[in-house]
Amino acid sequence: MAVAGIAAAIGLLPAIIIAPPVAALPYILPSALAETAYALCLAAAYRRGAMSLAYPIGRGTAPLLVTLGGWLVLAQHPTPQTVIAALALVAGLALVATAGQHKAQRAAIGFALLTGVCIASYSLIDARAVRQVSPVAYLGLVMGLQGLLLLLLVRGDRLRLRRVWRPGLLVAIGTTAAYLLVLFAFQLAPAGRVSTLREISVLIGVLIAREKSGARVWLGAALVVTGAALAAV
Repeated sequence: MAVAGIAAAIGLLPAIIIAPPVAALPYILPSALAETAYALCLAAAYRRGAMSLAYPIGRGTAPLLVTLGGWLVLAQHPTPQTVIAALALVAGLALVATAGQHKAQRAAIGFALLTGVCIASYSLIDARAVRQVSPVAYLGLVMGLQGLLLLLLVRGDRLRLRRVWRPGLLVAIGTTAAYLLVLFAFQLAPAGRVSTLREISVLIGVLIAREKSGARVWLGAALVVTGAALAAV
């Protein structure tokens, strides 16, 4: 994640120079701090539990919080359909969460829930910021600062950095492309609806994890996706 953040900032540097996001400067540090906490909590969840458990909980918790935050912070009132979508997410998350029965999995659930809180935090910050500036330049500064903060946390361990530079670059490409689409969507639609629809990735995550998942996990993931589909209509 440290490599990805720095690489993304370098890749987006032309946009930062051409259109510096001056109006959004107050949002950059809070967003980067939330992104850094997200990376740490997500890593802790993956270290303690299966991806098919941690990923749906971490990603699925966020839309509930973003919908609530969008209502309270951004004055974006949820529709009845959005509320139903959120309830489907709640049911799906409950099923997925209760699939982890032993102690290590319960620890993973805790960190996955914290991951969702972090995602909701930076999503609300970013949704407000991109109303004022170019998402491209803004994201470049946020990811660059996040990369530097994570680099400080690994204390510049050159051996570790040499081992991860290739996956770091791949993460930079995927994360930058995906989240830029989200930021542009934040400019066009309410934050809660965008975040809920984004969670179609939960089903994809369960599929590509290639881990043995029980019926409860699959049903929970399906409910999360159902919530996302309802939010998109």
